Amino acid sequence: MGFNKEYFALFLFAFIICSCDENKHVKSYRLPKTSFNISKNEVPKDIQKSINGISWDLPQNWVPSDGHSMRLASFDVPFSRGIGDLSIVSLGSESGGLTANVNRWRKQIDLGPISESEIKTESIVGQSKSGSFRLFRLINDSSKEKAILAAVLPMEGKTLYIKLTASQQGISELENTFTKFCSSIGVAQK
Repeated sequence: MGFNKEYFALFLFAFIICSCDENKHVKSYRLPKTSFNISKNEVPKDIQKSINGISWDLPQNWVPSDGHSMRLASFDVPFSRGIGDLSIVSLGSESGGLTANVNRWRKQIDLGPISESEIKTESIVGQSKSGSFRLFRLINDSSKEKAILAAVLPMEGKTLYIKLTASQQGISELENTFTKFCSSIGVAQK
């Protein structure tokens, strides 16, 4: 059976005609994130327990996700009306310092910068398996769609930055689980 140029031309013409609309606009669609029906037992064990010598207790409904290349790990964190984005970044020592990092997060939700003393006053000190961490609840009352829970955990020669971005409602629902997750972080047993 040979190549038929007439059928190909007819197919190409039909494809072009069907692909265009009267408005000549590009159409795009947004699909909601999904867990792809991944259960806790299907999540890879190394993701559940540890990465690069750091371990944690992963909440059952958190799903590993693709994140930015700087991230040590990323998770989709479901709540009643959506999915939050959790990132774990490991940087050397203080990596710009506490003030610069907290003010960068504040800027992400359209809040102005604050001083180091205000940052320390507004944070809560928590305890993980690796030591103390600072927990931040960043809310911009004029924007209900985006809020941040973040923790800064100094470890041997590095600092972990754990950030959960969700709506204000999501942050309220997930705050206890987030704090418990941060408290579970420690050095992986070899």
